[in-house]
Amino acid sequence: MIIKQLAKLFCFILFGLLGGILGGLAAFSYVAGLLPFNSDEVKNLAPVRITERQEVTIQENKALKDAAAKVAGAVIGVKVTGAKGAVIYGSGVIISSDGMAVMPYGLFGPGTSAQITAGGKTVEFEVAKRDKKQNLVVVKLASSNWPTAGFYPLDNLKLGERVFLAGMLSGGGNFVNEGVVRDFDAAAVNTTINEKAEAFGAPVFDIEGNILGIAEVAKSGQVSVIPISRIKEFSGL
Repeated sequence: MIIKQLAKLFCFILFGLLGGILGGLAAFSYVAGLLPFNSDEVKNLAPVRITERQEVTIQENKALKDAAAKVAGAVIGVKVTGAKGAVIYGSGVIISSDGMAVMPYGLFGPGTSAQITAGGKTVEFEVAKRDKKQNLVVVKLASSNWPTAGFYPLDNLKLGERVFLAGMLSGGGNFVNEGVVRDFDAAAVNTTINEKAEAFGAPVFDIEGNILGIAEVAKSGQVSVIPISRIKEFSGL
C-alpha cells in the first residue's frame, strides 16, 4: 500500500517537473517570437545604409576641387631675393582684371627684388603701394584681362566657415590646403590651417572661391588671414 502511494507521489512530482519545463519552453518561445532579434525576422530585416554623411562629404570635396580650379588663375607666385642673396618664396593674388595684385609686406619689403609668376609665365610689374604697418604691398602687373576672384562679404563670416588657401610652389606648381575659421576680428581671421612658410601671401577663399584675404604664417605654422576689407581699403578698390 505504501509502495503504491509512493509510486503515485513520484509520478505526480515527475509530471509536475515535466509540465514546468514544457511550460517554460513554451513561454520562452512565445517571448522570443515577440522580440525583433529572432533569427527569422533578422533575416528579413532590410539592410541599413548610412549614406547621408558620405554624400555630404563627396559634395564638399567636389565643391573644393571646383573652387580650387576656378581660382587657380588668380594666384601668383613670388620669388624674393634679399640684399644678401637669400631667396624666399611666397604667393599673392590678383584682385583686379587690369593687373592689380597684392602680397604681404613681410614677403616683399624694401631692399629686395622680386620675380612674379602669373598665368604660367614670368611677368613684368611695378610696385604701386607698400606699407609696413598694414603689412601689404600692391603691385601692377603688365598687360590686362587677368583672371580674378570675387570678394567675400566679411559681414557674413561665421565661426566654422570652411575655407582653403591656394598658393604657388617654388617650382611653379599650385598647392591647396583647407580648414575652418577658428576665430576672427576686424584685424585678422584665424584658421585651423597649418602650413609651411612658403604659404606666406597665399590667398584664402571660401568654398565658393571668394577671397577672404591673404595668408600670414606663424612660426607654429598656423595660418591667419589679412582680411579682404583691409586689402580693398588699402588698394582703393
